[in-house]
Amino acid sequence: MKKIFRGIWIVVLSVSWVAAGAAAPRDSLAAAGTLPVEEKGDSTAVAERRDSITEARITADKYAEKAARSQTGHKRLEEADFIYGNVVFSSPDLIKALQNLPGVNPGTELMSGLYVHGGEGSDNLFLLDGVPMYQISHLGGLFSSFNTDVVGHLDFYKSGFPARYGGRMSSVVDVSTRDGDFNDYRGTFMIGLIDGRLQFEGPIVRGKTSFNVAVRRSWMDAVLVPVIALVNRRNREEGETVGGTYSFYDMNASVTHKFSEDNILSLKFYHGRDHLKLRLDSQYSPVVEDENGNFNTAYGTDNLNTDISWGNTLASLNWKYRISDNLKMKTVLYYTGSNADVWYYWSTRLSDGTGYSGGTESDNSVEESNYSRVNDVAFNADFGWMPHKKHNVRFGTSYQFHIYNPSRQTVATSGVVRNGTSSSQHYLGSEFSLYAEDEMTFLDRISVNLGLRYVLFGVSGKAWHRAEPRVSLNVECCDGVDFRVSYTEMNQFAHLISTTYLDIPTNCWLPSTSKIAPMHSRQAAGGIYCRLPHNFRLNIEGWYKTMDNILEYSGANSFFPPLDTWETSFSKGKGRSYGLETELGWSSKNLSLTAYYTLSWSQRKFDSIWIDWYSHRHDNRHKLTLMGSWKVSRTVDLYATWNYHSGGWMTVPTHIYNPGEVFDRIYTRPNNVNLPDYHRLDLGANFRKVSKGGKEHIWNIGIYNAYCRKNVVFVSIDEREDKSLYGTGRAIFPIIPSFSYTLKF
Repeated sequence: MKKIFRGIWIVVLSVSWVAAGAAAPRDSLAAAGTLPVEEKGDSTAVAERRDSITEARITADKYAEKAARSQTGHKRLEEADFIYGNVVFSSPDLIKALQNLPGVNPGTELMSGLYVHGGEGSDNLFLLDGVPMYQISHLGGLFSSFNTDVVGHLDFYKSGFPARYGGRMSSVVDVSTRDGDFNDYRGTFMIGLIDGRLQFEGPIVRGKTSFNVAVRRSWMDAVLVPVIALVNRRNREEGETVGGTYSFYDMNASVTHKFSEDNILSLKFYHGRDHLKLRLDSQYSPVVEDENGNFNTAYGTDNLNTDISWGNTLASLNWKYRISDNLKMKTVLYYTGSNADVWYYWSTRLSDGTGYSGGTESDNSVEESNYSRVNDVAFNADFGWMPHKKHNVRFGTSYQFHIYNPSRQTVATSGVVRNGTSSSQHYLGSEFSLYAEDEMTFLDRISVNLGLRYVLFGVSGKAWHRAEPRVSLNVECCDGVDFRVSYTEMNQFAHLISTTYLDIPTNCWLPSTSKIAPMHSRQAAGGIYCRLPHNFRLNIEGWYKTMDNILEYSGANSFFPPLDTWETSFSKGKGRSYGLETELGWSSKNLSLTAYYTLSWSQRKFDSIWIDWYSHRHDNRHKLTLMGSWKVSRTVDLYATWNYHSGGWMTVPTHIYNPGEVFDRIYTRPNNVNLPDYHRLDLGANFRKVSKGGKEHIWNIGIYNAYCRKNVVFVSIDEREDKSLYGTGRAIFPIIPSFSYTLKF
């Protein structure tokens, strides 16, 4: 069967559709206006929403090009770019759309990882309507927290960061949701394999006030019921039973009121939550020797109960006001909070009924609770001023009050002896920033974005302050060919403390202190961006980036990161990343093809771990993504994506020292083994029908990993009888079909 699949899919078009907007003439782009980025998009998104399903493309910055034409490493994605072009388990995913772009490493397969230009994954700034979001995924990364039913557009920066952004050092993902329709009621209903969505919008006061509400929930808890029943039926004879449930939900809501076209007030809200419960029970009957030398059959039980919940809550009040023809203001007052609660209880009981161990039974148990809290209350004020048609000045300020409060309690019981420990941290942090930037145009062919951001961060008697220069230059060499360069510096005062490389609720956020300096990055980027004849486009961009004060866990094996000693349990090091990105695309009315290629190096240096530079775990030398979509007719779309990248790295022992006595495992250097190369093919199709009443019905069919490539996710190390070592690659994800039905009404 696998050979049949491979023979069919290997000849299928393996390429997805990226935006024709990049191929548009510069004159047509000028009509987008000169307002800052976020002023465009809401109105156009509402007008085009009905037709957004007809295409799936990643567009260049066609709405904001004139306002940000000097930026390197910038992509704008519109609503159509991630609705049906990147579907896994029937749910479109915004983060997985970004993972296809050059310079971005997705990390663990199927997860919502985002490792940009050699970053750590926790150094990306995610904004939802201008509000930072700490938890950006459900189910450990299988789904992102962004509901595409309400997303209007997204601005993604890998380099050339404007001065208005700060707080993270690798990338910016600025997501804007749509205001509700001010004139008509409309909505979307979707049902898929493991989740469902409902979105509804319309006027409260026609032409003046609107609302937009979207809810999403998984029903994996219902799906797991028969699965668990089958597992228990098979394992019951072995004395093992399992139980558990998992579900997630999130909700977006907004109310917008127009006092006038120049005076708009909106209230936005987001809440998302994951809940996982797991129970494992086992029974066993060991043969034990009592104090008299007699052998008896004992009866033992092991029980494990786990309850984990995590999520975000965001609320913001946004006010946009045009003070004059040349001056406008946008203010945001917001709250953002993230919490993760992990509880587990393990107990074991052994009984032989004959006085074994000095009594009839022996009991042991461990109960542990781990809570991670981070809460922010903040205010942003941004101003846009155009003193001249060749100057677009932006300036503003922000203040964030951070509360970090992780804690842990452990109670261990052995017989009648009960011991308890607890640890916690509590930090109050204040972060204040000022910025100014000027987008200047010279001779109609040269534009410069010159900016400076100043940041002051204070916590526990320590104050850190940094100046972050930002410079970007664009030279239009000739019609359709631009040359761009940029230099930026970024600082990050929040650290994601973790003992693993997985995005799981055991991690916690903690601030820079007198002992832990803020992370800092410097990045230079530059390239050529060409809009070629016959609807071709070619972009070539290179970058060099350095990172300082990166933290790496150096303590003993632990599922939870240490709290009382966290400042001394992490090694401090630095990183560097450099490479070349290439985009080649062609598009026509119904067909679009795009190829992304990345050649990159990503390295780390921790003096306490290794004496020299070594490869980062996501140092994938080559990455190639081929994408394509074909609009067969008004009712049928086909799309395909083929992903390839070189294998990552992991640290494994190479041999055993002094076999037969002290079996110490020897490691040559960190990340000393290169994993096998990764590749897969995703296919999909949309079938649409519009009823007489104007309702649109969409059936989406997708196949993830169409030729069932067994990509290695991790490697297990085992010992042979002669004490030599060997490794075995483990694959998790086979071919995965998906199906969904969507109704637009």
